[in-house]
Amino acid sequence: MLPDVATFSFMGKGAKYANLDRKEVKFKSSKSDTQVQLISVSDIKNLIYTNEDTQETSQLDKRLVKEINNDLEMESEGKVLMLPLMQKGKINLYGYRSMMCRADFGDNVSSGFNGNEDNCQLTYVMIYLSKPDETFAVAPVDYSSLSPLALFNMKTLYKKFYKAYDIVGADCPEFLKKVDEARQSDYFSNKTFKENKRESEAERKALIKGKKGAEASRINMKFRTELFIKMYKKLLDDYEQTCH
Repeated sequence: MLPDVATFSFMGKGAKYANLDRKEVKFKSSKSDTQVQLISVSDIKNLIYTNEDTQETSQLDKRLVKEINNDLEMESEGKVLMLPLMQKGKINLYGYRSMMCRADFGDNVSSGFNGNEDNCQLTYVMIYLSKPDETFAVAPVDYSSLSPLALFNMKTLYKKFYKAYDIVGADCPEFLKKVDEARQSDYFSNKTFKENKRESEAERKALIKGKKGAEASRINMKFRTELFIKMYKKLLDDYEQTCH
């Protein structure tokens, strides 16, 4: 199981947060270990792990995740989750990639993910925002709890993202002006998403030329992941440049 991947069976069905509410982490010190070790999430602040094949390091941070409700208010309680760090900064960007995979065990849709990206398609990335020294994170939208109909009204969902930036960047009035400018110009939109896709398409096609199967799938997955999170990086960059 890849630690930055969330899976679910059908949208609007099943438990909130998909399968993210983990009470313990299972791990091996290396691939050759026969014994699986367990550690309670309550005993963890963060995890840093290394991919043995690529030597890339990744990080999971524990946060009390609070959602933005339909009244554009942050919920009071929240849920403790381990969040994959996607971009480090004055405001950290966290995200879970959500996949729909071809069935491994006879169903048309499988909620299991075995790490074979060639069998899976990225459907979206669930975004979380948090300061590096905070214990909570803001989740604008929990996509796994939405009905398919809700996704047709993205304009309503995007309002929650503006509110999330208002909350996490509340200590910097100049940044809040940037958020309001983005709100007034409808920055979060399908139009912005399509423009970002058009900009990255030439590079993706050049890299994928002559590649097939899993190798091509990995390239597509990388570009699709970046496409989903690029729109949310602009205001993080504004915070970096505007706030001290």
